[in-house]
Amino acid sequence: MNASKPIRILKALSFTVAAGALSLAACSTPQSSDPDVFITQEQVDGHILALSSDEMRGRDAFSEDIRMAEDYIEEKFRAAGLSPFESFGGFRDEFVHEARSRRNPEAPAPTYNLANIVGFLEGTDPELKNEYILFGAHHDHLGVRGEEEDNIYNGADDNAAGTTAIITLAEYFGKTRNNKRSIIFATFTGEEKGLVGSRHLAENLPIDPAALICMINFEMIGKPAADGSYNLMMLGPSYSTLDEIFQEAMDEDSPIALVGPEEHQVGYYNASDNRAFHGQGIITTTLASPYSTDDPYYHRPNDHYEFLNIDYMTQVIRTVVDITEPLISGEATPEKTGDGWAG
Repeated sequence: MNASKPIRILKALSFTVAAGALSLAACSTPQSSDPDVFITQEQVDGHILALSSDEMRGRDAFSEDIRMAEDYIEEKFRAAGLSPFESFGGFRDEFVHEARSRRNPEAPAPTYNLANIVGFLEGTDPELKNEYILFGAHHDHLGVRGEEEDNIYNGADDNAAGTTAIITLAEYFGKTRNNKRSIIFATFTGEEKGLVGSRHLAENLPIDPAALICMINFEMIGKPAADGSYNLMMLGPSYSTLDEIFQEAMDEDSPIALVGPEEHQVGYYNASDNRAFHGQGIITTTLASPYSTDDPYYHRPNDHYEFLNIDYMTQVIRTVVDITEPLISGEATPEKTGDGWAG
């Protein structure tokens, strides 16, 4: 693992409130919305450590083991102040999936009760709150396989890291409440089974699909580039103007550099949950580490927490707050570009 950059030490801020005045906690507008203040390494580390632990047993979507991860995510969404969609009756987008075999399509197909975890934060603008940005990542992995001593496929980078980003962003916006557009936070089940959860949600959105401005997916953001550079890869830049919006909003002092995919990474756009939303005509992208496509620990039991770079992850999540600010504030709306929008 690459050596982490120096940790930013945050000093606790104390506030003296005059008698009869409102406390800071009661104020509707925070003093600051600086992601460096609200998003900490300790926060990120706590979520990724929990989600990638052996106790989660690899989060196989077709096993009961995944319930523990889903309970954890639901608890964090609720604590962050998110609201559930009324049509879901809670934070769980529950559905039944029939897992028919491709090799033997005539065989009886087992069915599984699955759930995406979904919540939203209403926008503060009376008009823009009717438009939505969706942050998403899959929370499942490969479960327990084989008889070896290390047979739990923890999926720390794939994709406890992306799920950590969704929870942390929910906590950030839940505290700052600075979003004029509404934001949906979703973690998907069954990505490893063929984008099962994201396809279900994309086809059964709890809002008017026309109100979904874009979907931003997170996949394997746990390690810097192979040379140690703090690069963040944006997939599918030719499909929309999201790339232009992100680059223009990038803080010039950011330790993160936004890069496009190399030739061998272009197909990655069609391999993660963003593809399910693209198929419904929704503007989308996946943000991932450039190392993710070449990581020798990918889909191996040694995709462990100890090989992650928590500083890199934290900087990525902070940077996402910056580059998506024009979307969240309603100052920018992406447009479709290029070919490939037939579904």
